[in-house]
Order: sequence, then structure tokens, then C-alpha cells
Amino acid sequence: MEEDISLKKRKGDHHGEKELQAGQETGEKVKRKRGRPPAEKLPPNPPELTRTLNTLVDMVINYKDGLGRQISKGFVQLPSKKEVPEYYELIRKPVDFRRIRERVRNHKYRSVGDLEKDIFLLCDNAQTYNLEGSQIYEDSIVIKSVFESARQRIVTDEEQKETVSASHGNHGGGAEDQFVQSVTPLPVQIKKEDRDITTIAKGLHSDFDSDEDPEDNNTKDQG
Repeated sequence: MEEDISLKKRKGDHHGEKELQAGQETGEKVKRKRGRPPAEKLPPNPPELTRTLNTLVDMVINYKDGLGRQISKGFVQLPSKKEVPEYYELIRKPVDFRRIRERVRNHKYRSVGDLEKDIFLLCDNAQTYNLEGSQIYEDSIVIKSVFESARQRIVTDEEQKETVSASHGNHGGGAEDQFVQSVTPLPVQIKKEDRDITTIAKGLHSDFDSDEDPEDNNTKDQG
């Protein structure tokens, strides 16, 4: 009888140890899963590169067509997944000017070529989601052309600056002031029919420099 009681006690103790060990392992798993891993902090870009990236983005965003319309407004902020879920099913890498601004500020672009990839992606997304001939489709073609023209002008200006003596001083406005009004899109072919097709563009007029996480924002724009 005493042996039976002792055997039951040992079994009970062993079972309790297993439960305790399982609880500890579960707690460790929960601790490991809790929270996001810290984002990799990139070293800052050289000031000259940061200025060039900001100037290029400004020139594209501030560009106005012949009617004085700022065509970038439809591309500032994407619509949210709740508003347009089918957009995010079709577009795997959504991007807008708000995110591009954020990435410049966080030194995610290590070259002008990196910025170019996102500008072109923004335009390709708009052309993938929206109907050909719609206003936002046409605007995306112009935005791509404006960026190419702006980049060419910036590169030419930088080359000219290198040949000028520092003793001449820095006269006049910045690069954006000098070029934004003179940037002419490269020749593109745009269909003129179906201009009245409804699009999902819901661009904002300001707040380009918000510190909010653009990935979590409810967004409102083009495609």
C-alpha cells in the first residue's frame, strides 16, 4: 500500500515538472515573438546626396502642367486597404510620394538610382491599376518624364558647379528655385480619349513631411 502511494506521488511530481517546463518554454516563445525587431539604422547619406534627392522629389511634386494643375496631388497618399482592398491584391509593392519623402529622410536611398526605382514603381503601379486613357494614367506618364528631365538637369548643374571657383560665391536661389519652373517633360505619347474616366485618386494638398509611419497610414491617392 505504501509502495502504491509512493509510486503515485512520484508520477504526480513528474507530471508537475513537465507542466512547469512546458509553461516556461511557452513563456520564452511568447517573449521572443513579442514586439518588432529593431529596424536597422542606416548611416546618414552625404549632405550633397540628400540635397539632390530632396531637390528631385520637390521638382517632381511641384511640377504643374500647362493649365497650372499640380499633377502630383493624385499620388501623394494611397488609399487604405479598407477603402480599396482590390488595389493591394493587385499591387504588391505600393508606394506614394509620402513614403518616398519618408525614405529620403531616413536615408533609405543610397543613390539617385534608388530614388528613380521608386518613382518609376509609383508610375508603373498607377498604369497597372488604372485604365489606360484615364487622367491618373496619363499623369503617371508625365511624372516619369518630369523626373527623367529633372534628373538630367540636376546632373548637368552639378557638373557645371564643379567647374566654377568657390570664390564666386553662391548667388541666387537653390537648385529647386532655378529649375522647377523650367523643367520640361521629355516627349511622351499620351492618349487623349476617355479623360473623364473616374479614378481613385484622393491626393492630399500638403503634409508631405509627416513623421507618421507611412506603412501604417490610411492612405489616399492614385494607383
